[in-house]
Amino acid sequence: MTVRLSSPDKVLWPDVGLTKADLFAWVTDAAPRLLPQVVDRPLSLKRFPKGVRGKGFFQKDLPDHAPDSIRRWRVWAESADREVAYALVDDVEGLQWLAQQNTIELHPALLRVDRPDRADQLVFDIDPGPMAVSPGRVALWVKEVLDELELVARVKTSGGKGVHVIVPIERRYGPELLRPLTLAIARMVADRHPDELTVEMRKADREGRTLIDWSRGGGSTLIAAWSPRARAEATVAMPLSWDQVDADLDPTRWTMRNALDLDDPWADDGVSPQRLEHARDAVRDAGFDLVDASPRDRTANALSRGGLARDRG
Repeated sequence: MTVRLSSPDKVLWPDVGLTKADLFAWVTDAAPRLLPQVVDRPLSLKRFPKGVRGKGFFQKDLPDHAPDSIRRWRVWAESADREVAYALVDDVEGLQWLAQQNTIELHPALLRVDRPDRADQLVFDIDPGPMAVSPGRVALWVKEVLDELELVARVKTSGGKGVHVIVPIERRYGPELLRPLTLAIARMVADRHPDELTVEMRKADREGRTLIDWSRGGGSTLIAAWSPRARAEATVAMPLSWDQVDADLDPTRWTMRNALDLDDPWADDGVSPQRLEHARDAVRDAGFDLVDASPRDRTANALSRGGLARDRG
């Protein structure tokens, strides 16, 4: 498939003068790094036909006019009461076609379609609050606890003000363990820094503290590493080495103009999928029950009543 680019001069990022042609060139040049983050993963696409100053929208259902070379993963969506055909992108031409559709952000699922009931990542999404707490420092606090649990993590910027700490895991665990375990580990971190951190999902309950968002356990989506973001500066969700993370980390430093100048720190980092039984047992031994709380509930209330369910494994 050869993708023809229309309206190449359309300005998508007016503050920095980047156009649709620049987006097309970015996905082409970044493809060797971007494709490993999205292959075999259902994609939620965020499109901005009028650029980042205009109204964007998420698209989960791949339109019928999409080329057949872009595979579909069809699944029944209870919330929509219909079947949804998610895009599966396998090659640079697929990325180019999405760019032609003004798709700026790629949000892959934390699972692959051959085992859709088994996620392959634990994610701690560091969401800074009004307090001036460095997201880099918080990421290191999360890493400290993960090191104690003998879990090896990767780190990347969100492309916004936050940071993502990601633990690759073996595909043998369902959401009945993953979400409670993610919450328990987040609680371990927050309990050591109660003035700066919280696990409360409701903004009104955070009191200005940084949220360690634990809610992605078991099959949510996450902005792909190397994906552009719909921000004025044309930032990129940038994978990092831990040597690059400190209290002075600025997650908005990496943009479409400079991100590809750096080597890919994840390319040869040796991080392999991990089992979780030892971490589960260590969390329990530390006094943190595995409680399945709803992200829509007040977390403290869910913990006090034992949540939705407890892991019995």
